[in-house]
Amino acid sequence: MRELKITSVTLPTFTLVLSLLMIFLTPDVYSADIGNCLLCHKYPGLSRVDEKGKLRLLYINEDIFNNSVHAKVKCEGCHLDIQKIPHDPAKKVDCLAECHIKEPSSEQKFSHKDIEKTVAMSVHSKYDKDGKEKKFSEDLPTCKECHDEPLYRPISFFKQVRAGISELSLSRCKSCHKKEDFIYKFYNHVTSRMHRTRNPLNIAESCSRCHDDLQIIKRHNLSAKAAFSYGETFHGKAARFMDERIPDCLDCHVKKGDASHLMLSKENPESAIHEKNKGKICASIDCHPSASPKLAKYGVHSEFSLDRSPAQYYFTVFFIILTGGTLLPLMGIILLDLIRKLFPNAMIRRRK
Repeated sequence: MRELKITSVTLPTFTLVLSLLMIFLTPDVYSADIGNCLLCHKYPGLSRVDEKGKLRLLYINEDIFNNSVHAKVKCEGCHLDIQKIPHDPAKKVDCLAECHIKEPSSEQKFSHKDIEKTVAMSVHSKYDKDGKEKKFSEDLPTCKECHDEPLYRPISFFKQVRAGISELSLSRCKSCHKKEDFIYKFYNHVTSRMHRTRNPLNIAESCSRCHDDLQIIKRHNLSAKAAFSYGETFHGKAARFMDERIPDCLDCHVKKGDASHLMLSKENPESAIHEKNKGKICASIDCHPSASPKLAKYGVHSEFSLDRSPAQYYFTVFFIILTGGTLLPLMGIILLDLIRKLFPNAMIRRRK
């Protein structure tokens, strides 16, 4: 084990007493904080102003962290540059570093490198097909620009009356797995991966960070405010009511069965949104199984723009004129009638 030095005293020596006290005094102790990082980072006011003048909050909420997917990962497993306490300002975490957690099917240290390969084949890759860096590659997302600390969202298998851990399913697990730690280490992980970590509204909000940024849209010639236009549709409005049954960005832009990071250009024949494949999205078993391919021609990202959506533009203008031309005269008549009722004897005298 790598030693973290505190001046002339090593970390294991320094924290031995504290660690023993934590084990005996804390009922639910987690081994991820073996370096006792929460000794300082547990305070809500812990923060500093970095070299760029930005305030960086260094507080770690222990309860939230213990319910996240990284709860079993040691702090120094990600913050590899920290070698002493008190430590220097931590460097940016490399999500491709090998974790101390072993992948159970291969017994190898876990890594996100496979996901990097998938992203490299998608439209979010910083490099083109020839391996050259794309123009404005700094606009393209990195891991942490899309992902925050994901929390477990366990599901209930038996009664769909509430989200959360099903006591009945846990009782079946406990028949063989006696340790309570199994619940936190395996059950939460397995059940959380059976559905989305985020609901459709969260996913749309995450995509909107880039796809509703007018500068990024202009530099990369994207569809103007794609996430905003999604929010104007029936699906987007249902997402605002936290309905998780409706499709989100990933349901349409990723082929069924493919990795969620593999988003391809609409010009790519393998893309889910290619002209030949769009009909399969709406007609999937989870959406509209008996739908005609024509349903996919509906403009999900149509906007009030003459350049991008001329049909919708003229259609919208027509209804604005129709509505205004109908309601304004009617409101004028109602106003005149109201004046007559309030002032029955009022009249306009003509000047002689």
